[in-house]
Amino acid sequence: MTDSAQGLLKAEIAYYDEHAKELLLKYPNRFVLIHDDQLIGDFESRAEAVAEGVRLYGRSPFLIRRTGDKQIVLTAPALSLGLLQCQR
Repeated sequence: MTDSAQGLLKAEIAYYDEHAKELLLKYPNRFVLIHDDQLIGDFESRAEAVAEGVRLYGRSPFLIRRTGDKQIVLTAPALSLGLLQCQR
């Protein structure tokens, strides 16, 4: 993870790391959406989680992780820089 992405998602990463075991037990192999220091929801697919995150938070950062998976970082700089538009 890049330092800038890690800095933007500091609260979200801390929340996931602190609750990883609990989230895995409650939501096995699901994609969890975390914003600030709270769980927003769990989803069957990454696409569903991304769609909900964009709907709720637009270009603000949010974290999506599949419970139990090693950390994978997906960034969309064009979206965060305003080069792409979100459909609402």
